[in-house]
Amino acid sequence: EASLQLSPLHGQQISIHFLDMTDCFSLEDEGLRTIASHCPRLTHLYLRRCSRLTDEALRHLALHCPSIRELSLSDCRLVGDFGLREVARLEGCLRYLSVAHCTRITDVGVRYVSRYCPRLRYLNARGCEGLTDHGLGHLARSCPKLKSLDVGKCPLVSDSGLEQLAMYCQGLRRVSLRACESVTGRGLKALAANCCELQLLNVQDCEVSPEALRFVRRHCRRCVIEHTNPAFY
Repeated sequence: EASLQLSPLHGQQISIHFLDMTDCFSLEDEGLRTIASHCPRLTHLYLRRCSRLTDEALRHLALHCPSIRELSLSDCRLVGDFGLREVARLEGCLRYLSVAHCTRITDVGVRYVSRYCPRLRYLNARGCEGLTDHGLGHLARSCPKLKSLDVGKCPLVSDSGLEQLAMYCQGLRRVSLRACESVTGRGLKALAANCCELQLLNVQDCEVSPEALRFVRRHCRRCVIEHTNPAFY
């Protein structure tokens, strides 16, 4: 704010495409509005741990920066489903989205993004405890080009959601299910049988049998399996 007072932009546009504001704890909605209104060519924006931002900030972002391809909102804990409704206005441009530990986000927000951003390739929803199999189902059916998904520490994600992913997102390469307590071998087998390009599977702190892990290894030979099961080697 101080620098803007010293050197007012007076409507000038800044031709910047990549901006990393990670750990700018004092950034608030008005600050992001200023950035968005003067940087309409942004394609990559990282706002990790900008904990004062709310859904209102994302409204300004979608309004002024329609070309954003990568957006990280990890640990922006005031951002919720209404914020994702604004993010969904980015539509076909958005490829990468991280909302890790945004605990106000539920299936409703994920459904908005899934419906309007069909080209999404990467989603990190780790720690979004309101995400369930229903949200995962919307994601699977609407974003068939998904390559990387992290739903670790989402206790309501279970085998049913994984089976839908396996059916519609067969190009998946990286999946993290760490500490998903409702996931069992059934869901893993569905993924392994249908997602032959799988390269990384994280099932640490999951209750899955060695037999299920061996099934994954047989069907996805290039897959690195991260696990905490001492009986699987």
